[in-house]
Order: sequence, then C-alpha cells, then structure tokens
Amino acid sequence: MSDEDVSLVIRLMQEDAEAALSSSIRKGKQAEGSETDAQVALNLFLAELQVAETSLNDRQMARSILQAVQADGDAIRQCQQEEDVAQADHALSVALSRGEILTGATEATQTDPTVIPNDEFVDKLSCIYNIGINQDGNDEVLDQPESSSWAASRKPKRGRPCEACGDEKHFAQLARAPCQHEYCGPCLTRIFQNAMNDESLFPPRCCRQPIPLAESQVFLNAKLVEDFRPKALEYSTPRRTYCHNSRCNKFIPSTNYANDIATCNQCGSQTCMVCKGASHNGDCPNDEQLQQVLQLAEEQHWQRCQNCWALVELNFGCNHMTCRCGHDFCYICGARWKTCICQQWDEARLLQRAVEIDAPQQAQETFQQLINVGTQARIQELMVDLQDNHECNHEHWVSRGGGHVCEECGDRMRLFIYECRQCHIMACRDCRFHRL
Repeated sequence: MSDEDVSLVIRLMQEDAEAALSSSIRKGKQAEGSETDAQVALNLFLAELQVAETSLNDRQMARSILQAVQADGDAIRQCQQEEDVAQADHALSVALSRGEILTGATEATQTDPTVIPNDEFVDKLSCIYNIGINQDGNDEVLDQPESSSWAASRKPKRGRPCEACGDEKHFAQLARAPCQHEYCGPCLTRIFQNAMNDESLFPPRCCRQPIPLAESQVFLNAKLVEDFRPKALEYSTPRRTYCHNSRCNKFIPSTNYANDIATCNQCGSQTCMVCKGASHNGDCPNDEQLQQVLQLAEEQHWQRCQNCWALVELNFGCNHMTCRCGHDFCYICGARWKTCICQQWDEARLLQRAVEIDAPQQAQETFQQLINVGTQARIQELMVDLQDNHECNHEHWVSRGGGHVCEECGDRMRLFIYECRQCHIMACRDCRFHRL
C-alpha cells in the first residue's frame, strides 16, 4: 500500500471516529463533565490515529532525505573536496606571500567528515522509518536504481554490541558517538537523562567529546528531547538566575533579564540578579543565611566559582579546579586558571593523596606511623609523579579487581574499577566515559 493510500485510510478513519464521538456527546445521558466508556475509547483511538499520521509523515521525510542523498551524495562530496582544495591553495598563497611556512597545509585539503552526508545514519533512518529493522542483516534500502558508489558503500549490516550494556543490537538500533562508541536507545536515554539531572555530566559526552542531540534524538523519546532543550539552555547560561519564590525556583532565561531584574515565566515573580532575592529598590538587603554560609566557607577554606558562584571544596588533587559548570579556576585565589602565581599543590593534600594511592587501608594514618623506609620512598616517588602529571586528560586506564569506591560519584563498585595510569584516580565506568 502506498503512502497516499495509507494517508487516505487514516484521514477517513479520523473523520468516522470524530463523527461517532460528536454523536455520542449529543446523545449522552451521563453527568456533565464525565465521559462514557465509548467516548473514552474513541478519544484513545483518535490519539492512536494521530500517532500513526505523525509516523507516516516522518517516514515520508526520511525517504525524501534518503533519495536526495543517494541522488546528490557524490556531487556534494566532489563540491566539498573542490572547496577544500581552493581554501587550502588560498591559505598557502597568502602564507608564501608573507614568507611564512603554513603547517598542516596537506591536512587542509582533506574533507571534513562532519559536512559529508553520513551514509550510515541515513541508512539507519531508512531502516527505522521505511523498511523496518531486519535482524538477519539483509536490509534492502530502496527498490530503485542507485549510484555505484552508494551501492558499494552499502554492506550487509551485522549485529553490534552496545558499549554500555553489551547487548548485541541491529546497527539501526545503535547511536554512534563522535568517539565511535555506539549506544542502544535505552543506554543513550540514560546518558541524556543523567546529564539533565547532574550538571557535572553535561553536556552528554563520551570520551570527553559531546554527543550531539541532532543525530541522537531519533533514538530518544520525544518527551526527553523536549525536556532536554530547556535544560541545555539553563546549563549553558553563565551566572544564571533562579526564581526567588521558594514554591517555584525555576530557571529564568537570559531573555527575561533587564536592569538586573529577572522575571520568571512560570509565576511572574521578579528576582534581583545581584542578591538573588526578591526585586527591590536601592542596595541589596543583607542576606543573613547567605552570610552565614559564606562565613563557614571562609573558615573551611572553601572557594567560590566566579562563573556560577557555587561553593567548591577540594578533597584531593592539585589546586586546578573544574566546576560542574565547566569553569576552570585556582582553588587558592579563585582566579581563572593559569592567570595567577599561586602554588599548584598543597603539601598536606599531596602527601595524603600519595598515601591513598600507595595503600588505601592506610589512608587515615599519619605520616609518623609510616615508619617503613620502603613505604616512605614509594610515597615520595608518588608525590613527585603527581606533581609532574597533575594535568591529566585521563586517556590511559587499567582495571583493578575487587571492591572499590569511585572517587567521582562515590558509588561502590563490587567487581572492578578503572584507574587512570597517569593521575591514579579511580572511577566507575560511567564516570570514566561520561564525566571525566
């Protein structure tokens, strides 16, 4: 049955259901404001027809995109390559005219893969919306002529494992992150959901590379995508303001800021962007509770992020702090990282961290109790190693068996944990791939 026939059937069924519902309402003898069983059933049926109509429209759009890419994919690649070559030649000529040596000139002629149509992604759309998912891997994309390059690029698709849960899935059921790791729909949903609930996990990422929503939303439910967009706007706003109304506390977007006053879209309350209390005339009133917290922070030597004003406590590691909002600053003075002359390490924390790495069971012992000369030598070596390698990108990991506590989220891993080979931080799988 063609799409036109399916659309006609859906439209006729909608008209019949609406007519039956209208007739039932006119003849109804039920109490005002209530529905009969028949009316409830008809409303549910109309909702299902609406879902079917939306799915049909998505299928038509996916087929249109697929046909366009198949027809024009080679031409797009050729045009992009010609444009890259022209840009590289221009950059080279400018550099030569200035007597400069242009580094990376050969790389500039290579086409950026992000601007080339993603054949596999379009193939996934075809499986999802056009022909369905065939678990035997013999998916035929279209029954029409196709270019030789397209046909050559299409290989039989086999099941592939999800990076998180390990379950083998059809290739069209897996979303690919920029680092080439693949996740099934439920695991990808968990990654995005966690990023919404915990700012330190935002943006959703794998191997320190953000996972774009554009190519991921086909694997996510519509409600999650709808909720994620405003949350992404919130987490991307520096020094954000929330409604002072304790019964609301909603985030106020920057479009509602004017003259240091933020107006809430939800309840209409106005919040002072300076003191975060109710809007007022003149200077901000003294917030006693805030002053008490700041006094405690000063006594405990906590630091405030100058981007989001969150209070941060350093438990271990160097004085380079990365706030959950992404701002890098010095824990000693609060200035942006590498703009001050403060020491990078605190000797006491450095010693404590070295002891924890060398012998977790001795983490609470004092230095005087470590009378073993060999132990002290190892600790001194670890302290030097930590100082030399404190700027760590966590690229190389080793697994350690047994029960361990993740130093990022605090969860206890019963079977094993990952340890960074450079800075020795121990992290669970989620924190290794999606937080650090």
